[in-house]
Order: sequence, then structure tokens, then C-alpha cells
Amino acid sequence: MPACLIRIVAVVLACVAINAPAQEPAGFPQRGTTLVVPFPPGGSMDALARIVGTHLATAWGKPVIVENRAGAGGLIGARHVKEAAPDGYTLLVTNSALVQGAVSTVAGTPPYDPIRDFSPVMHMTLAPVVFCINPRLPANTLAEYVALVKREPGKHSFGSGGVNQTLHLLGAVFNEAAGLDMAHVAFKGDAALVGDIVAGHVSSGFATIATAGPLIEAGKLRPLAVAGPRSPLLPGVPGFEEVGYPQLGVVGWFGMFAPAGTPRAVVDKIARQTGEILKSPDVSKRLTDMALTPTAIGPDEFGRIVARDLGYWDGVMKKVGEK
Repeated sequence: MPACLIRIVAVVLACVAINAPAQEPAGFPQRGTTLVVPFPPGGSMDALARIVGTHLATAWGKPVIVENRAGAGGLIGARHVKEAAPDGYTLLVTNSALVQGAVSTVAGTPPYDPIRDFSPVMHMTLAPVVFCINPRLPANTLAEYVALVKREPGKHSFGSGGVNQTLHLLGAVFNEAAGLDMAHVAFKGDAALVGDIVAGHVSSGFATIATAGPLIEAGKLRPLAVAGPRSPLLPGVPGFEEVGYPQLGVVGWFGMFAPAGTPRAVVDKIARQTGEILKSPDVSKRLTDMALTPTAIGPDEFGRIVARDLGYWDGVMKKVGEK
């Protein structure tokens, strides 16, 4: 065969190899896998990890253990996974706090880089949040609440689930965009926050729909707007973009990551099987009942979402984050 033809064939074969999907590793998994949740047990993220873990264990015929490594707003668990062997046997199930933790001013030097130190596996669900007020306040819409706060300077506050976490930053962005003077009150999680909104100790705050939903249904919280687009979980509540606040167009998520350097074939196998689980009717219904919207977005697109969110939250942190 002429040398030039050999070179052409070699180039074609190389291109095919580059663009062909990775072959699933026949031997994975050969032992148990750990899903690390960087927050305490009992929340919707923990429940999501346990639901997916149970189904993965059935599919693989190997144990899948959920391990809660809480602390520092998710940083401790994320760092543990970053330092784990890149073999697919230690995975992180977390939320967009992974990105916020990397730009948080209170964290000092972040213990990880969300893009360099992790391989995205799957964008699992959307975790939408809603801005609520105490229903005894004389405001039925977001515009009416803004007008109320401006009429009564120094009187109103907004709560959050923790300093420089999603709920705080969204509240700070709204406070700044609307030209309000609400004081920030930090709680340990949004369950404590919504309790104090109901009690009238704080006027308002962002909370996950999973947490706020039952109180909204009971008439104990009044929802005014949802971060991002209108959510099918609260179809009667407008999205912030609809009412003139494009700065609040971001939607929180739950996702799965592996340590950087995990073989792509392993990542693809985990992603494929996790996606099948999330799309199954019974799991989809369970998650929807938990006020989570399954997405099952694969590694490449999820990586682009993480990069986009990193830019967004970095700008937010520099503008309204607390030091």
C-alpha cells in the first residue's frame, strides 16, 4: 500500500476513534460504590441520593452506600470526593453550592476548583426556589411587596439558609435589584427560615419549593415569584423574569460528579444508568412529589451548565456576597 494511502487511512481511523462513543467498561463495578452527600441526612438531596443509590445497587448487583459528609456549606464532602481515587467508586451528589463554594469569600482559598477537580456525570434534577412572605403582610404581588418595603424603610428583612449560599445570594440580588434595604438574617437551613417567616420574625425569604410547598398549600406562606422561569410545581406563581428581574433567572440543581481523571467510559456508564433511573415513571413521580424536576442531562451538557453557573455566581458573590 502506498505510504500516502497509509497516512490517509491512519487519519481516518484516528478521527473515528476520537468521535466514537466510549465503550462501557465490562468490569465496572467490581465492588461497592459510595455516594457522598455533603449535607446532613433528611433533606431532598439526601433522599435523591438514596433513591438513585438503591436502583443503581439493583442494576449493578453491588452495594451502593450513601455517606453524609456535612459541613462548611458542602465544602467538606466535596473536598473528600476531590481527593478520592478517580475510579468511579466514590461519587458526589450535591447542588449548585458546589459552584458557590468555589467563589465564596467566607471560605478563604477554596479547597477545590469545580471544573478542574471534578468530572460532571449527570445533572439530575432542577431544585427551584420560591420567594415567600408572611401572608399577614399587605402585599399580594411582588410589586406590592417592593412598594411596601420602600414605604417602611428599616422595618423589613429577608432570611436565608446560610451566608453566601443560594438562598442568601438570591435574596441579596433581589434586595439590590429592587433598591430595597432589607436586612439579611441567616438560619441553619431553609426549614428554620420558613418557620420564622410564618411566625413573623422575618418578612420574607427564598426557600426551596420542597420546603415551602406544604406551608404555601396551608396558606401559611404567600409565594410571590419563582427564581428562573415559571415552575410546573407552582404554575400560578410567576417567574422573576416575568415580573422584571432577569437577574434572578437562575435555577438551582442537584447533580452527580466523579473525581477528575475518572475514565470517560466509567463516567458514561454511570451517567447512562443514572439517567435511566431518573426517567423511570416511578422514580420520576417520587421526585416530582418531592418538588424536584428530573432532568437527566449528561456529562458534556452538564459541564457547560457548571461553567455557566460559575461565571454567574462569581459575579454575584463579588457584588453582594458577605465577607
